[in-house]
Amino acid sequence: MHGNEALAQTLGVDVPENWTEYPEMVLVAYDKLRNDPSLTGWFFYLAVHQADNRLIGTASFKGRPTPEGVVEIGYEVSPDYREQGYATEMGLALIRFAFSHPYVSKVIAHTLEEYNAAVKVLQKCGLRFAGAVNGTDVGELWRWEITREQYEAAATAHQSSGLQ
Repeated sequence: MHGNEALAQTLGVDVPENWTEYPEMVLVAYDKLRNDPSLTGWFFYLAVHQADNRLIGTASFKGRPTPEGVVEIGYEVSPDYREQGYATEMGLALIRFAFSHPYVSKVIAHTLEEYNAAVKVLQKCGLRFAGAVNGTDVGELWRWEITREQYEAAATAHQSSGLQ
């Protein structure tokens, strides 16, 4: 609410001007979490590059899982840190967190209807194309998903091959 300098001081990290394309999300997150503390863990994370001690993006859920156990993820990496694996790391962390809760059955995400970097990240995270859906003001979106069974099968395959 008080700008990047105040955020930097609060977090004890460098906060560059271009760390996010959506600075309003910090205010939205603050407001939502203040009004509903039960969203803690199921909403908004700030991504800090440890070696550089710099804020480099956000990772989030779009809220708690639905009664059917479905939760949606999203992420953003600042331009200076893109194409270095950080978005994939954030996506995998969100998915791991989600499936650590036994009531989560599926993780989903949406992208623009084009093969782009966001799609590549979701594919690296194990999500599969699940069809097109009507978006809001951006037109059609692609839906991506991974079920608990797919996640656990992939984890078992990695363990069997000696990968961590």
